[in-house]
Amino acid sequence: MGKAGAGMIVYLWFFFLFSFLGWCAEVAFAAVRQKKFVNRGFLNGPLCPIYGFGVVLLDFLLQPFGRSFAVLLVGSLVLGSALEWLAGFLLEKLFGQKWWDYSDQPHNLGGYVCLSFSVVWAVAGAVLVRFVLPLVYRLVAPIPHTVSLVALGILGALTLADFVVTVAQIVGLNRKLKYLEYVSGKLRQGSEQLGRDVAAGAEAVHGKRKKWEKDWQKQAARLKKKYEKGLEKDWFLRRLLKAFPDLTSLKHNAELEELRQSVDLLRRRSSQALQRRNEAALAAYESTVPEGEEKPFAFGLCYSKLFAIFMIGNVVGCVLETLYALALPPHQLEMRVGLVLGPFIPVYGLGAVAITLCLYKMYNQKDVLIFLASMFIGGAFEYLCSFLQQAVFGTVSWEYSDSALNIGGRTNLMYAFFWGILGLVWVKDLYPFFSRQIQRIPKKTGRGLTVFLSLFMAADILLSAGAVYRESQRINGVPATNAVQEFFDTYFPDEFLDLIYPHMQYVGKPELPEPQAPPPLPQE
Repeated sequence: MGKAGAGMIVYLWFFFLFSFLGWCAEVAFAAVRQKKFVNRGFLNGPLCPIYGFGVVLLDFLLQPFGRSFAVLLVGSLVLGSALEWLAGFLLEKLFGQKWWDYSDQPHNLGGYVCLSFSVVWAVAGAVLVRFVLPLVYRLVAPIPHTVSLVALGILGALTLADFVVTVAQIVGLNRKLKYLEYVSGKLRQGSEQLGRDVAAGAEAVHGKRKKWEKDWQKQAARLKKKYEKGLEKDWFLRRLLKAFPDLTSLKHNAELEELRQSVDLLRRRSSQALQRRNEAALAAYESTVPEGEEKPFAFGLCYSKLFAIFMIGNVVGCVLETLYALALPPHQLEMRVGLVLGPFIPVYGLGAVAITLCLYKMYNQKDVLIFLASMFIGGAFEYLCSFLQQAVFGTVSWEYSDSALNIGGRTNLMYAFFWGILGLVWVKDLYPFFSRQIQRIPKKTGRGLTVFLSLFMAADILLSAGAVYRESQRINGVPATNAVQEFFDTYFPDEFLDLIYPHMQYVGKPELPEPQAPPPLPQE
């Protein structure tokens, strides 16, 4: 792969990563202001492309000036403001709508940009170019070329599809506003004609007036019913109006405001019913306590509950790995643990915690959604654990390079499939059961066990990390020069570690490239 190709791949990673982080920032900002989650992206997915384009542009143009923080500040202010102004201007001209408006802010330019947000662009851009992007480059550069092509291809295809759908939905919104304007005009025209007839006292049109009133009432009721039914199904419109409260239409703003009022009315009507359904579902999934009664031990998703889940996952994972090893040729009983003390595999424990936190409120969703989400979370978590283990200790405990559809040898489709099944069974069946059993533990006993086991697991993890790290030193010929190294050599020698970690191999720490600017894009 040439330098130009490598630079393009790095910039694509930059684009998607910071588009996602920008979306997270927008969501967090909206959550602080509105006290609730709001999908603030222009697209339906969790991406804000303006942030991705902005970061790529800043790095491409300002990286040569990285040693001068003042230049980075000024350059980020100018480029960030110009990009935001251009995006707002193009969106308005292409779709006839203004997506954000800073007209009420001091020192604004056409309502597209203002001084306060330009300062944010300046500081954020300078910090990113000077400190953050070199570190991100060191993380994305070692990703295998094939993995990058597949991952970026999938992300690109999904983003393109989302963009096409979003544009089509915006065009549909403009058509809906135009039609609403047409219907309102027709009704207003008929009402004005009826008023003129009535004012003139024309007896000849008295019967016609009665008929018109009846027809208009039927038509209005039919249009209202169709209108509200359409709004209930139009998820994009409801999301758009919620995400962009300052959205205005240049040609149909009155109709847009009418739509916004109708959506608000529907939201208020459904909020109570939705709340009742959620409360009923939660009561079926999580124990409830009548008002006035004392809450049991580990009530809700507190530390005690999550730590208990972590311990259960450790033990269950150890049992599953042992049975799996027994099922494979040569069908021998093999010790498979993750720590030097006890039958624990923290990868499973942390995976159970991660799946619980991420999918806790998906228990009433379709099985296929829970399965796919668990599959993605488990696969990504397994990859991350393998990468961190190698980066810290220079060792790997599993390696899937010889299996089909693997990613860097750290995870593969088959094990991601297993994670999906485990997550589905956990969310649907195991967690509700274990949650109830944990809460039945007496408070005093439960608190004591939590403190004791937390201290024990912390010591076990430290001992295990120290033992593996010392083994890597022995492999590299580093002699024991202090009491700590002698302790690990005495109590955790290579023979012991080979016994409890039969599949762990020392492969060396991954070589990360030095921080530097990505190669320039090819010139036309």
